[in-house]
Amino acid sequence: MHDVVIDTTIVQKANARLTKEPGAAKLFLRRVRLLQRIQRGELRALKSQKLIAEYRRQVREPRNDFVRAFLELIDHPTRSLLNWKHRWSGADRDAARKCRFPGEDDHVLRTAIQREAVTTIYSEEARMIRADGCIYRAFRVHVLDLP
Repeated sequence: MHDVVIDTTIVQKANARLTKEPGAAKLFLRRVRLLQRIQRGELRALKSQKLIAEYRRQVREPRNDFVRAFLELIDHPTRSLLNWKHRWSGADRDAARKCRFPGEDDHVLRTAIQREAVTTIYSEEARMIRADGCIYRAFRVHVLDLP
């Protein structure tokens, strides 16, 4: 199972009221499919206290079952994994800035970094995605757009 971090922007944008079936090519459907892969156990969501707090700030009320299930899964102790890079040195910060990874999203990167595994951050923010190659070389974390 591959470990992933879901950027808050994806959860926010997936949090729409469902009044009709979304079209097959819609970004909304891609967001929902990513959340469903986590719910089915194909991917495991990494979480941190900072990321959970951000999810709660940005999505105060789930507007559909997909987002509701994702937030419940994040709160579940065995369906997601608490992860945080505790030692965040000046060298780590410098490496992230050299990669042009946005400083306001360091908490997302710190949630994704694991010692023994390659992980993925899914985001829709172009600034984060453009940093993928450099961030992977520095931290073994991919930063990818929606699958």
